[in-house]
Amino acid sequence: MTKRALKVLVPMIVVATGALSGSTGFAADPPYKNLQILPKTITKAELDATMDGFTQQLGVKCTFCHIADQFDKDDRPHKADGRRMIKMVNDLKAKKTEYFGPRAKEGVVTCGLCHRGKAEPEPFVP
Repeated sequence: MTKRALKVLVPMIVVATGALSGSTGFAADPPYKNLQILPKTITKAELDATMDGFTQQLGVKCTFCHIADQFDKDDRPHKADGRRMIKMVNDLKAKKTEYFGPRAKEGVVTCGLCHRGKAEPEPFVP
């Protein structure tokens, strides 16, 4: 068998055997410390996608809320602000029809609804 064939087959076998045994064959997602709003069962991919969404919708980098390589620390005030904002967005999503009416589209309620790519929402000036 060629090296190229092995490079393709070995990962496929690992994934296939993991699917049968209930495991992915790869290291488990790390246990996350200090998750207070996000689900404790969140996967690395889900957490990464969530955090990427925050950075895009607020136009910030990770260190806006977090201390580099110490994501469980609560030393930055923006982290507490972020938790309150997540609660607010979750409430808006849960009561979307009540707040926005029956025609509100799915996916409309996000951080970007107010932030529009800025760390601090700008007031509306007509």
